[in-house]
Amino acid sequence: MELLGKSLEDIFQQQQKKFSIKTVCMIGIQMLDRLEFIHSKNIIHRDIKPDNFVVGLDNKSHIIYVLDFGLSKKFRSSRTHQHIKFSINKKLTGTARYASINALKGCEQSRRDDLEAIGYVLMYFLRGSLPWQGLHVHKGEDRYKKILLKKKSTSAEELCKGFPNEFVDYINYTRNLEFEADPDYKYLRELLITALKKQNCTYDFWYDWVSEKPDITDKVAVERYINNNTNVSLELNDDKKEKESVTNNDENIKENIMNFSKCDLTSSSVSNNEGSNQYSSEVVKTNNAGINIPVDASVTNDSMGKNDESNDKKDNKKNKDSKKKNKKDKGRSCLIY
Repeated sequence: MELLGKSLEDIFQQQQKKFSIKTVCMIGIQMLDRLEFIHSKNIIHRDIKPDNFVVGLDNKSHIIYVLDFGLSKKFRSSRTHQHIKFSINKKLTGTARYASINALKGCEQSRRDDLEAIGYVLMYFLRGSLPWQGLHVHKGEDRYKKILLKKKSTSAEELCKGFPNEFVDYINYTRNLEFEADPDYKYLRELLITALKKQNCTYDFWYDWVSEKPDITDKVAVERYINNNTNVSLELNDDKKEKESVTNNDENIKENIMNFSKCDLTSSSVSNNEGSNQYSSEVVKTNNAGINIPVDASVTNDSMGKNDESNDKKDNKKNKDSKKKNKKDKGRSCLIY
């Protein structure tokens, strides 16, 4: 089992209960990534809260993990993808502070409830507290009901006042989702990315609790966000392009060297007159790769002609010898018959 670090709730308390918009956006994007994966496995978490999200350790300290699946439930069949039926009069499952309005009403939970809960967690990080925290409950009064009334009466605009409008859009979108609706995770991530850009910030995993800008070498994490088409500006992308260009240059150099060696061998196989290894003058020959290769200029047309004559004499001699041999072989064959 992998050892993980502190929960976001513990870190939030250490930061005097205040996270910057940049940190909240980066956290929110990773939360959505985790939930999208969980939902793709036909499971809903049903207990979204800061205590159930923790950071990794060492070279994974930039990754947000989700844990505690004790209250999780399948919302559809793994084989047929048949969604569970809507029902009411359910007891609350989860934490009332971050639970959705429908969950507090006693409705059966689905994917929309997990996503709405994330919205409340993000606003908790931005505000430091939520309007329905610290409500005075009289003896015999239902605390969940009082939280529900306060949560229903608090509009998204009021909840997100003083923060980017993208958070208002997030809350309104998740509150208006149908029970069996397929959430648009990409749209929700893009809302957070837009809020991030408005702050002139980039997704560099530099959270509020990190003292120095981290040197992220986790290519898997980077590819994850690129594949989501979130248009995140990651400095690691530029480094990756530089590495690819260097690799391509190295491959081109190797190919040119191989072409050069082939041509060099071809030129060295040509014999010089009288065995001379000195160049009387330099002639430059260009191969297909565009590399200039020196060729022995002492190999002139005359010398090439003399070499051709000597080669012809040798070939004629070989032909005569082969004819004589064939005659002898024919004679021997006649004796056999």
